[in-house]
Amino acid sequence: MEAKNILDVEKFVLECNDMLSGKFLDLNKRLEKFLTVMTKSEDVVDFLADCLEDFDEDEEFAKAFSVDRKSGNSKVTIPSDDKARLALTTTIFNDMTSGKLNANQFLETYFKDGKLTSMQNFLEKIIKPFRDLICKYFEISTNVSLDDIKKQLEAEKQQKKEQEEAEKEAMFPHLDELMAEITKTCNQILSLLKFEKKRTDVLDDVEFVTNSIIQACEKQDLMVVNGLVIGLNYCSKKFKNIKHLVEDMNTLIYNYYEYLEESAQGKSEIEEEEKDFSEDE
Repeated sequence: MEAKNILDVEKFVLECNDMLSGKFLDLNKRLEKFLTVMTKSEDVVDFLADCLEDFDEDEEFAKAFSVDRKSGNSKVTIPSDDKARLALTTTIFNDMTSGKLNANQFLETYFKDGKLTSMQNFLEKIIKPFRDLICKYFEISTNVSLDDIKKQLEAEKQQKKEQEEAEKEAMFPHLDELMAEITKTCNQILSLLKFEKKRTDVLDDVEFVTNSIIQACEKQDLMVVNGLVIGLNYCSKKFKNIKHLVEDMNTLIYNYYEYLEESAQGKSEIEEEEKDFSEDE
């Protein structure tokens, strides 16, 4: 079964493994955390919901757990069918956390064992098979580790970054080249402003806006760069020595927007031609 978000399934398997360590005192509270992690995986929840469809909880529970009236011996017959087993286990979890089923009494009645404690037996016969079946259906290892999840998170983060960069490149081709040119021009402006003999508020404003443009270029935010350059046109009017550089930036942005418009128009024409071709066929 292919998961929409395999990472959340792996996180749940990791939680199963943590529970199997048996390092807890209160089963009800531990199950609450267990189920919280489980419900964060839409894939696991959807899968279990499918298992629970048409599942008769009372009937199946009576088949699986019984006590001989004469001898007082308990009998546990877990369903061999995978989905039925998962459904039964899920209802047990829910009944324990809701209070419908007394966890301690349930364990003492049906999971007494000569070698294992009732809790260990419960973990071995209920939790472990539950984990194994989840791993089986989603085709993941039962030995998933925190390092595995961290590596996958990093891989997904990198993949998302690359996807965003690809989308940005598709929407704004050669944007990095434009930002590099504007940054270069801004640095030239800042260099020329150093020769100004008198420090004024207007000079401070020009330097501030210019540095802000550089920062926006680093983030490749075209809209912000465009707005800041417009602002620079107004606050830099008194500085004739940088006028040509400000004009260069205006030209760079104007030409880039024209380039985008031409690219979009060309793409539309290609799509229209492809549409006409497919219709002719």
